[in-house]
Amino acid sequence: MLPVSNDLIERQVGARGKRDAVRVSWRNVMTVSAAAIGVLALNVSPASAAPNWQSWVQPSDYRCGTTTLHYHSVNIAHQTCIIRNPNNNTYQAVDIVANNYSAGVYLEARVQRPGRAGSDTCPMKLIPAHTRVACYGDSGAATESVISASSSTLMNDYIADGTTVATYP
Repeated sequence: MLPVSNDLIERQVGARGKRDAVRVSWRNVMTVSAAAIGVLALNVSPASAAPNWQSWVQPSDYRCGTTTLHYHSVNIAHQTCIIRNPNNNTYQAVDIVANNYSAGVYLEARVQRPGRAGSDTCPMKLIPAHTRVACYGDSGAATESVISASSSTLMNDYIADGTTVATYP
């Protein structure tokens, strides 16, 4: 489509028609924008996409096991938490890892939830110094009255260390 100059629009529809055309264009833009924001708002949930390394954002309803220092380095602390999504009563296990070391380290995490086959793995990634991240496992419905989960963190591709078990409630 070829660009149309303002002079051409003014000659064809006059000054008033030009203002009305601009108003209609803004109205269309605002309508489409509002619809897009509404769709995004409907898809928001408290748990994060999994499995993936992400920043830890404290949810409203969760329980954690005790914090454990990594076997290979006292500068790596990690713990398993279980997040409850109140909207649909699903649960999500997460391994929270803090790199308190003065340099970045390569970490990989596995999150296990009993009653489910296998584990969710966040791939090896360089975690910058003085950073706290989380490996979110997949969400799932509760099949037991007490949900439990554990996780392990592999550091620099050769030493894994597990956390204490987290239970909910």
